[in-house]
This record gives sequence, structure tokens and C-alpha cells, in this order.
Amino acid sequence: MQRGRFASICCLILLFSGSLTAQTKRLWVVREPGEITEYDPATFAAKQTLKLPPEAIETPQGLSINHLGQMLFVPAGSLPLDESDLAGNRKVWFWDGHAATTLPRGLARTTGTTGSNLAIDESVAAPSLSAEGSRLYWFSNQARRLQRGGVDLSTKNTWSAWQTDLAGANRQDLATVSLPECSCPTGGCEETCPYSQVWVPEEGVGNFFLLTQCITGKDQPTYQSSFLYRENSGKWDATEVTPPFRRVLDAAGADTILEAVPDTGCCGWTNLSDDQTLLRLGPRTLTVYDERAEYKNPDYDVSFYTDNGGLSPDLDAVAFTIVATAGPNQPIQLAPQGQADPQESEHIRKSLLDLPAMELRTVDINNGEASHPTQFLPHATFVGWITEKEILMVADHLLMIYKVNDKTRRKSDIRVEDAAHVFLR
Repeated sequence: MQRGRFASICCLILLFSGSLTAQTKRLWVVREPGEITEYDPATFAAKQTLKLPPEAIETPQGLSINHLGQMLFVPAGSLPLDESDLAGNRKVWFWDGHAATTLPRGLARTTGTTGSNLAIDESVAAPSLSAEGSRLYWFSNQARRLQRGGVDLSTKNTWSAWQTDLAGANRQDLATVSLPECSCPTGGCEETCPYSQVWVPEEGVGNFFLLTQCITGKDQPTYQSSFLYRENSGKWDATEVTPPFRRVLDAAGADTILEAVPDTGCCGWTNLSDDQTLLRLGPRTLTVYDERAEYKNPDYDVSFYTDNGGLSPDLDAVAFTIVATAGPNQPIQLAPQGQADPQESEHIRKSLLDLPAMELRTVDINNGEASHPTQFLPHATFVGWITEKEILMVADHLLMIYKVNDKTRRKSDIRVEDAAHVFLR
């Protein structure tokens, strides 16, 4: 579903057992005017500054960075294409660690006729960084859409993946999925037909990535199927995952995946179901955040949900950013089937006043049980884990480090617009 522009924020940290070798992190901050600066995450000392495309300041979600410091900025664009996609920048900006260059975005649209119908052939391809830095991975959606009188009749969608060198040459095909032809009874194929979406780790593609076939829908998405692609001796094999992934937040390998389950709200409503965050551990799934249990808000149309999240380097913890669909001083209406409850309303309003906040929990993975919160820090937004016991967060538009063991904060003088402009790799 589409959330409102206003979001209140809090963070949730869940402690659990596990192991993963930590590595020294690198910290990058996107800043005006059109620059990105690397800082030492231990001292916050500036190390280097690079120029960015102006669009990366406005839409940092299109920017990706790996641990080597390679960067990609990919303009937004998805099927079916609209006029803004076609009029936009068709180049991808790439910093290979030494110099900047541009690569073709892989966006195309041609038209022809099939009988009395207009045939529209469209494709969108974009690269992703690799974790090891010697190649790029490309993911493409292609569609042949039939129209009559400006109304969509059907579409035939195909998804492909391949890898190239850093110049975009020497293509090696990895996988292709052709979906059956799909009819579009509402006149808009995105409302009834699935398109493929790829999730890759923040640090770039290593030995796995995730593919989900999703119908965008008129009011909310429908997730049809998901596949885990894993590399084995240079070959990529797909395994179907059920239920399908909804919104992946983070992963520590192919068998440890953090996922948010969004509210099913639509048609102007934001709180029609229970937002959850799940930790998938191979065949097992643990519920690590449950909105209704945490905020007890079924009667009112305000939803608390996880906006981002990250696994700690040693897998002893998970951190979430929780956002709300209402602000502390905004009116809150009843949910469609809600009953007025002054106590529930007062609890929701008090919770909104605390946001953003950071919350800690312990969990027993073997028994699948999480404790009640053990620490609560009002007004903080999670960015990432620096070490197993240190969290980078934003408070009052300043970067700071929170130490889990002694519960202390160390402020920096680095001002940021929001956490989306900060990259910890």
C-alpha cells in the first residue's frame, strides 16, 4: 500500500544468538551541493569527497554503494513505462572506485500493430553492484503489451539476469523467466498482471539474490511467488520460497532473511491488518515484531510498521526503524470496524509523542520467543551496525553512535537530512 508523506519513526532492536565475522565498515553521507563524503565511522573524521549526479541528492534511494566504495546511481523506472520514464535520463552513473562513467540504462519502447491492436514492446534493465567489485549484475523486465483505443488488453512479461564486466561488456546470461500471457480486464496491466522485482543485499550481489513476482495493483500490491537464486560453481539455481517475500529488509546469507509484512490497508485506510516483521531462518520463521501486540491499535486508523532493518555483524542482534502513518498532533479516525476506546486512543497518542525511538529486545531462537523491551531510547532513527555492539543512528539530524553494552551515545557534528542519505557498508 502507499503510505502517507508524513511518518513518525522509532527503532526496534532484537537480540538473538548467532555468528558472523565482522569487517570494518565504511561510512558515506550524501550532502549538498551534489557531493558524497566518506567519514571514518570510529572518529567521524572526513576522508574523501566525490561529486554525485544532482538527482542522487533528491532521490538517494537510487544510489547503491558496496564496501569497496564503488557506486551506482540508477534513475527510477519500471514497467509499464510512462512518459516521465521515457523523458528521463537514460544513463546510469557509475563510480568504479577510481573514476566516474555512465552506462546505458537499458530502457526502450517501440510500437507496431498486430491486427487491429497496438503492440507495445518495452524493456527496462538496470545494473547492480557486485560485492567483490569485478563485475556488474543486470536485471531486466521486458513486456509485449497489446492495446486498443488506449486501453490495455494483455501483456507477455519476461525477466532476465546477466553479468558483465565493469564497462558493461562481455555479457554472460544467468537466468530467464517467461511468464504466461496475462489479460488486463481493468484496462491497466499493472493492476492485474505480475512483474518481477529483484532484491539484492546492500553490499551488492555475492552468491545470492531474491526474485519476487508481484502485481502492483490499483490500491496495494499482491505478492504471487518468490525465488531464491543461489550461485553454485558458477551456475545460478532457483528455489521457490513460500510464502512469497513481501518487503525484504536485510539478509545475512541466503538462509537468514529479515522481512516486513505490510498492512493490507487500501482505499484511504492505513490500518486494516497487523504489520509484522519476520526473521526467516531456512525452513523456520520467527515473528520479531508484531504491531498489534506492541501498540494495541486495532480500533484506530494509524499503523506502526518497520521501514528498514538490519542484522548485526555477528547475528546477535537485529535493528528496525518503525514508522507510523500519523503524527502526534494529527487527528486519528476510527478504523473501518473500530470501536471508540479512550484508553487505546490515549496509548496511541502517547506512543506517537515518543517517536522516533530505539528499542531493544532479546530472543531465544531455539524456542522462537522474544522478550519484552529491555532498552528504550526516544527520538532516534536506525542507520546500521558499525560493530557487533555499536549502532549508527540519526537523532536531531545528527549522526551518532549508540553503544549497546553501556547504553551511551557519542554525537558527531555531521548533519544529515535523514537516514536515507547515509550509507554504512
